[in-house]
Amino acid sequence: MAFQSIKDFSLELDGAGDAVYRSGEMVTGVVVLDLNREIKVRALGVQGRGLATAHWLENRSVGVNTVYNDYTSRITYFRKRQHLIRETHVEFFLFTSQDEAFDRWH
Repeated sequence: MAFQSIKDFSLELDGAGDAVYRSGEMVTGVVVLDLNREIKVRALGVQGRGLATAHWLENRSVGVNTVYNDYTSRITYFRKRQHLIRETHVEFFLFTSQDEAFDRWH
């Protein structure tokens, strides 16, 4: 199975490690696959989602009583699926980083 051949799968974004992205801003980076052995691939894609969640409490006095209001907000900024290798009738070979031909496609 292909998942047993994958040591590490990571997405390295081009921004700083603590970068904050705003709505409409382009997010770029690279996908890194560290493999145990050569694998055949017909398709490869990544899916990302950006969301923000906020929760806060407000209180106010009404006479001798205190009234509490509990607020929550959640916004989805993006949900994106990107094909890195589209499914076709052609199979690609991905090599381990120790293989001299690791960046060559068959």
